[in-house]
Amino acid sequence: MGYIVRMPKLGLEMERGTLLEWAIDEGDSVSEGELVAEVESEKSIGEIEAREDGVLRRTYLEVDETVPPGTPIGIVAPAEADIGDLEAEATADLEADVEVEEGEPEPEPDEGAAEPTASGTETSAGGTTADEITASPRARDRADELGVELTTVEGTGYQGSITEEDVERVASEGAGAGKPDASPRARARADELGVDLAAVDGSGYQGAITQEDVEAAAVETGGTSRTLAEERPFGGMRQTIASRLSESDREAAHVTVHREADAEALLSAADAADATLKTDISVQDVLLRAISATLADHPAFNATFEDDVHELWEEHNVGIAVDIEQGLIAPVLPDVESKSLAELADERRTLVDRAISGDYTMDDLQGGTFTVTNLGVLGVEAFDPIINPPQVAILGVDAIAEQPTRGDDNGLEWRRHLPFDLSFDHRVVDGADAARFLETLVDYVEEPWPLLPDEVADAAERGTAGAETEMPGRSVTATNPEGMRGRIEAGSFEWTYDEPESSGGTETGPTPVDVALSGLAACLSLSTRFQASKRDMSVAEIQVDVDATPEEGSVEDIAATIRLATDEDDEAVDRLVDLGERGCHVSQMLREDLELDLTWERL
Repeated sequence: MGYIVRMPKLGLEMERGTLLEWAIDEGDSVSEGELVAEVESEKSIGEIEAREDGVLRRTYLEVDETVPPGTPIGIVAPAEADIGDLEAEATADLEADVEVEEGEPEPEPDEGAAEPTASGTETSAGGTTADEITASPRARDRADELGVELTTVEGTGYQGSITEEDVERVASEGAGAGKPDASPRARARADELGVDLAAVDGSGYQGAITQEDVEAAAVETGGTSRTLAEERPFGGMRQTIASRLSESDREAAHVTVHREADAEALLSAADAADATLKTDISVQDVLLRAISATLADHPAFNATFEDDVHELWEEHNVGIAVDIEQGLIAPVLPDVESKSLAELADERRTLVDRAISGDYTMDDLQGGTFTVTNLGVLGVEAFDPIINPPQVAILGVDAIAEQPTRGDDNGLEWRRHLPFDLSFDHRVVDGADAARFLETLVDYVEEPWPLLPDEVADAAERGTAGAETEMPGRSVTATNPEGMRGRIEAGSFEWTYDEPESSGGTETGPTPVDVALSGLAACLSLSTRFQASKRDMSVAEIQVDVDATPEEGSVEDIAATIRLATDEDDEAVDRLVDLGERGCHVSQMLREDLELDLTWERL
């Protein structure tokens, strides 16, 4: 027994594979199912396992060498087995691969075929030799049978290679056998316009008839004509746009992925924020907040790629595509993540208005790390945005559309959906990365409330958005009428603070330190809940204990324990607690001055 180990095909589009590592040395034994080698394709890494017990008798490939799928890379067989036949087969396959790589040898000319040139190869009237033609062996044999010169055949196979069908098509058309020398496109166009190729003078190489020759002949004989209506010089901003788009198309490996989100919560959040905050809030403003949160979770997309360096940036400087008379520009809204929703909305409006009025400056167009373009306002349902170099990604926003959706009672209801198109540079990030980016964005769009100010979410939950209830807006007032007792007012809400009797208080409320610690505990619980919900983790109850020491005077140390009712594994809970702490705004306030000792337990 024994067999040839071959380079596996790791995907339909795989063209070549690279040997990353031999797991065993030549001469070592291997059991069925054990790892023999690790290989890599253009998109993935795969393992080659032994099909049967044996010894790695031969290796034909060194580490880092690259070959097509199916190429022999080794032989596994019992130590005492004769592998002469396997070696002969592997050698023949390897030699055949080398011939395909370096070009097929020219077959011997049949009687009646064209005479060879002094160099021993056929040459067409255009000077192209058969050795320079990419054609399958079957195509070459068929061309010999039918007397077709390969230099007259236009290939339709992979990367323009000539197939057996191409040869038979040319033979049936009589190419090279007295018919006019015309390209396939010229022949097809002649059929459309009813032009006799025999009456057309060719202007192509050595008199070959081109598509333009056919169209010119059609005009001369009363065929289709055209009259110039206007000539627009191509320059200025349009030239710059064209240059940058050409650069992007030429340099970046563009790939676009598509995803839809249920938009009902996003639209409701925008309405609630607009009714609650003291400025105009649009859906685009809430969406920018969701995009910024997504970039924070996937920093590889908040980046540029120049001189083979992938640079990830701290600030989320989001370019917003704006259509002006001279063309499309993308003024940059800087540091989106650090802005409140109201600030973001005001600055976005100002930036877009400045662009539309023509009052923008070059500074407005610099420093972008990610771009958003919205054709949904024009009714576009899907498109492939072009990356704004040197950025690595751009998000397209499509038109919101109603779709029938199965409800909780199995009945149908109409809900609004928002499609997205994410184009990315495949040199820098992979398709799976882009899919995870869109998954996170959809999560934020379908549950945007944690991204909004607390007063917006609370007002929406109570159904009082825009009513007389006043949210604090992170602004509170403490009133101390006498003694050590006082009152805290925050918007429409009020509570008491006090001190223990030993400090002159009446013990009718928490101390100021207790109030601060309660804010930290509440923030940790909500941030952890949000992260669990975003990741579909099953967590029933969250309890947070926060302790500060010493018991009196200035706080020197803070310890927090998060208790969770969950069956998730320890690694998942570790990650959840870490993300919960990182997303807690109160913890962020304390982080530079006091280190938080954070642990977790199960309830």
